[in-house]
Amino acid sequence: MNKRAFQIGDYWLDRRDNRPGWYRFSYDPAKRQTRKFAMDTDDFETAKSKLEDWYMAEKMRNGRDLPSEEVTLRDLWKEYETTHVPKLRSKQAVSILLRYWLDFWKDATVADVRSIPKQEEFVAWLFAKGLANNSVNRGLEVGRAAINRAWKRGLIRDKPFIQMLTVETDRPMGRPLDVEEIRKLYTHSADHIRLFLVLMLATGARNEAITSLTWPQVDFEQGLVHLNPKGRKQTSKRRPTVRLVPFLREVLQPMDRTTPAVLMFRGLTVVHINKGIRAALRRAKMDREVTAYSCRHTVARWLRKEGVSPWETAMQLGHKVVGFSMTERYASWSPDYLEKSSAAIEKLLRAAIPLDAPPVQNAR
Repeated sequence: MNKRAFQIGDYWLDRRDNRPGWYRFSYDPAKRQTRKFAMDTDDFETAKSKLEDWYMAEKMRNGRDLPSEEVTLRDLWKEYETTHVPKLRSKQAVSILLRYWLDFWKDATVADVRSIPKQEEFVAWLFAKGLANNSVNRGLEVGRAAINRAWKRGLIRDKPFIQMLTVETDRPMGRPLDVEEIRKLYTHSADHIRLFLVLMLATGARNEAITSLTWPQVDFEQGLVHLNPKGRKQTSKRRPTVRLVPFLREVLQPMDRTTPAVLMFRGLTVVHINKGIRAALRRAKMDREVTAYSCRHTVARWLRKEGVSPWETAMQLGHKVVGFSMTERYASWSPDYLEKSSAAIEKLLRAAIPLDAPPVQNAR
């Protein structure tokens, strides 16, 4: 095979002293030396593929202001998944959504995404896979975030406009439950799902705040639950400090407080709760409109039904209250903090949760 049988940029493949293995070669003009690196293969196609992957990885790592026509989505996604996605709490979901992009766009460049008709084809393709409106929007947002990050970091020179869908806001992420439905769902749930339901209903928190809740966040002495852990910056989805209602105290007090998280399953922290919720729904023969998020909507509806003021309901649920950003910092020290909402939540828990429900056999 001729010398430089394959070359990309200033790097080429060759063998050394007629040995079977392939090497990556480059020339250093400053030192007037030819450098080599073993590719650990004697197969030409494998060596060629490894050189291409290495070259693009180096280009993505060290590149500045690369034209979008020269950067493929595949290479951009690879850099994004290596350097940023592992830091995300939703890394598994993000990786799946990025794979959807590659399944449709294949070897397209970043510049190819400029085509609005092609974007519309992509959206139709996602809908055909059975994704809901908000899931499709999330998929588009993940791709846009990866491209924007590369542009902000100076990796690519320009970025395409990505058209988003209108977010569905007419229907909540899980319908509210009545007292009998809560009791039914709890009775057919595994132990860790039962605890999840109690925590959700006792706080009105979002799913992620409960699955990540640790024991230091539960202040038994002051009777508070700090849903936002120390050191975590508040986001638009605020995590408030709420009262530790008596029902929840009775449930948590006898538990092992040396575990990494309050919510555990078979010795491990719980990251995804939906599988356990769906299993409970099947056993209870309840509709799929019920989700883990139904608990939060149940609390919101219950508080208003019990006459709790909009301001106190907003404080309990972590909604932003205009004009009270500074006051909120000290609100939890007030003797009557969330007094009415806590009383209403306690009433709901006592009415709906049968702590003497028998265990569910072989539950997950």
